[in-house]
Amino acid sequence: MSIHIHYSESGEAVDDQAALEQFQKQWTTYQKLVDHDSIAQRETAALLHNALKALTKPFDFLDIACGDAGQMKQALEGTKIRHYRGIDLSEPALELAAKNLAGAPFAVDLDHCDFVEMLTKHPEPTDVAWCSLSLHHLSTDGKRQLLTAICDTTRDFLMIYEPTLAEGEDREAFLERFRRVNRPAWLFLTSEEWTQVDHHVTNCDFPETDASWCALGREAGFSHARQIYLDPTGFYGLYCYDR
Repeated sequence: MSIHIHYSESGEAVDDQAALEQFQKQWTTYQKLVDHDSIAQRETAALLHNALKALTKPFDFLDIACGDAGQMKQALEGTKIRHYRGIDLSEPALELAAKNLAGAPFAVDLDHCDFVEMLTKHPEPTDVAWCSLSLHHLSTDGKRQLLTAICDTTRDFLMIYEPTLAEGEDREAFLERFRRVNRPAWLFLTSEEWTQVDHHVTNCDFPETDASWCALGREAGFSHARQIYLDPTGFYGLYCYDR
């Protein structure tokens, strides 16, 4: 089946070498976390796979902030998927996604764009939507607005995997717990890599509690919202929103 990458108007080449090097550095760090299964990517891919296997009709699949689509071979194998659409702002990540999905027995479209803008201003219908470790970058109201836009165009269900506050925990306590628990556990990261991760989490992560993630889904229009998995460290929750 064919794979098409739809580039933004800025062009198909990465002209800024510094930006490319920064991506490669960040991606190497992220890949270390995935390779050590430090953020339970294997378990979440298996749970997504089981949910998709339960669908008895051919379905379209939307991967929001898809990155390199590294989880998708495991998650989509043996399902009735007919069309995969991935959205990501990183051109290098989409190039990797195209390689990872090469030879897939379903059509693939990869969109180079900001997923918030695309889903709110240029929505397209899908059966299933998925987003991993990206919605938490938005404010609470921003999360609600985006979930509403996704609900309006999703026929079956949405699953998200996101950082989760413990009940009664504020963001500062979450950050303290994140550093206390993960710095000793992630000794495979260099000091530079840990600093990079800590800077990202401190400046970009705005987690919600389990109750808040579920409430946001219901407020967006989903009929059911529930947490179906919490990783062993208690930092990341998998949520399912049914139409």
